[in-house]
Amino acid sequence: MKRVSVRSVLLCALLAVGLLFDPLGILRMTLVCATLHESGHILAYRLCAHSWPRLHFSLEGVSLSGTQRLSRARELWVLAAGPMANFLFAALLFLLLQRRASYRLYFLAAVSLCTGLYNLLPFGVLDGARILQNLLSAERLDAFQRAQRALLGVLCLTAVYLLIKGNLPSGARAAALLGPGYLLAREFFGYSDE
Repeated sequence: MKRVSVRSVLLCALLAVGLLFDPLGILRMTLVCATLHESGHILAYRLCAHSWPRLHFSLEGVSLSGTQRLSRARELWVLAAGPMANFLFAALLFLLLQRRASYRLYFLAAVSLCTGLYNLLPFGVLDGARILQNLLSAERLDAFQRAQRALLGVLCLTAVYLLIKGNLPSGARAAALLGPGYLLAREFFGYSDE
């Protein structure tokens, strides 16, 4: 019998609590956009490799792995497919909103747009970093990683500044620190889901 990991149980518990206390539906919208994002990656992998990838669920999200090594061009296509799915969904929602205005749909479109943009950031395991790593030559990867760390430091300092000095509500302050804080912890403390 396969053993259930503590991280999987923690992920399910956090999602359950979050969904119970989500009166505005923000977490539900985020989950829809994240599922759409990962579906873009899965569909692109299926089209490129002609097989379904294996999915690995963790606190960080979903990662794909397959038995087949993809060419650089195909891997770039798979990496770009997630953000593209978010951008297409946001565009479709904005077109729909031209006919019938709805705050909920505007917010869903904004969440989808932000999900795509966040995943294009050039940090850690995000799609943007992996796209750049595939585009750069091996000689430039070291310089990219140094620039990535410096840019991450600037992003974290900006988030801390917004947290302290910004005229933001407390929920927005926490959100301003959450993304950069996670990326910083992953980069400098070597957190791995393995």
